Amino acid sequence: MSEAVQDPGEPRAVPSPATLAAHARDADPGDGVLDGDAAVEEALRRLEGVDDLDLAAQAATFEAVHTALQERLADAEG
Repeated sequence: MSEAVQDPGEPRAVPSPATLAAHARDADPGDGVLDGDAAVEEALRRLEGVDDLDLAAQAATFEAVHTALQERLADAEG
């Protein structure tokens, strides 16, 4: 069996932060997309409206969300 490999030069669609935040907000907890982890959901909610912020505020928001997700991952790994 061979798996399809994407050409590295081929552009991939990347969801916007607003799309990710809306997905976190609107997802059905029973659909298996989100695990119901409050820390992860809160981090994703912080992305709501990030498109409307100036560049410096966007960078600060992304850094804060990244840090929160790293901390949650470290907690989960023990």
